[in-house]
Amino acid sequence: MNFKKFIAMGTLITLTVVSNGVPTFATEQATGKEYNESVKQEYIDKQANTITLSLEEAVEYALENSKDIIIQNIELEKAELAYKQGIKDAKNNERIIDDIPTGEIDSVSRELIDTGVPRRSVELTYQVAQWNLKIKENQIKYNVEKSYFDLSQVKKEVEIAEENLNLTQKQYNSGKLKYDVGIISEQELLGLEMGLSKAQTAYDSAKVYYDLQLMNFQNTSGLTFDKEVVLIDSIEYKEYEPINIKESIKQAIENNTMVKIGQESYELSELTFDAIKIKYPDITYKYKEQEAEVAKAAKNLETVKNGVEMGVRAAYLNLLTAEKQIKTLEKNIEQAERMARLAEVSLDLGQGTSIEVLQANLNLMSAKKDLSSQIHAFNMALLDYEYSIGIGKTPISGM
Repeated sequence: MNFKKFIAMGTLITLTVVSNGVPTFATEQATGKEYNESVKQEYIDKQANTITLSLEEAVEYALENSKDIIIQNIELEKAELAYKQGIKDAKNNERIIDDIPTGEIDSVSRELIDTGVPRRSVELTYQVAQWNLKIKENQIKYNVEKSYFDLSQVKKEVEIAEENLNLTQKQYNSGKLKYDVGIISEQELLGLEMGLSKAQTAYDSAKVYYDLQLMNFQNTSGLTFDKEVVLIDSIEYKEYEPINIKESIKQAIENNTMVKIGQESYELSELTFDAIKIKYPDITYKYKEQEAEVAKAAKNLETVKNGVEMGVRAAYLNLLTAEKQIKTLEKNIEQAERMARLAEVSLDLGQGTSIEVLQANLNLMSAKKDLSSQIHAFNMALLDYEYSIGIGKTPISGM
């Protein structure tokens, strides 16, 4: 082939390649544009399905969207109608009894009406419905706050697991280079590889557990399961006001709804007993029956008060214990960090092994996880204490 013919063929090939390449390049441009639009749309969709919540915002959202609150409001409206009718009936009975001569009406009935027992019974039933609404709100707030703390804790565990995975991957990569040049043995490399596999498994498990806890938070807060949630409050150890346990118990007993109901029930049973005494002597069944009711009411009131006090004391002890352990675990992290640094230095000086470094880092990650769990326990103990001195978080039934 002469030189001119070779040049001509080369030019033809070049033109063919360029000619064929133009539509390919244009297609790639179009595909790239479509890809960018797809990524952009995916980002927009994700933003639309993402909700960012502080702890306070999560509680507000749950209260605003709670079906239980709607039901409780309807129950309160029902109780209000019953209350109005009950008070009307009580007033009618009071007027009627005033017009009847003393000897023509049962002495027990007159005494009960005179001491206001029927009216107070009606008022108590209505008051319970009002308290139930507040208690339901309290219950929702507690459950959301607990779920928020739980999700934050699991999120922290995912971060620790990811940190451990990245560090283990780095150690494995370094170990492989050392193995290639004959610095470490195959056994050491296998140990690093096993450590990496364990770190990957721990990270994957932490992510799965986070997804499960996220669903629990979504369900508790009234969010749909397709909503991505971003928590913006960092749940850390926080200072709290000094606690006077005696004052806390006093406050709890004064605030607790079950104590209020128990106290009112006891007083009504005593008033009823006083009315029965007018007509029935102490050797009659009616007398003994009501005497037993008074004793039961007194015992129930004492039991409720003791339960409230025990709840406050238990929450306080848990709070003190959790707080004390946090300080211990913080020191454990400091020690684990020093041990990890020493292991790295020993390895660099040829006096340690990669496995020792891996173990030291595992101990550090474990210490961090223990501290995170203890801070979560502290926050839960503080949450339990705060709710133990309030009205309660279990709605009342049977009234």
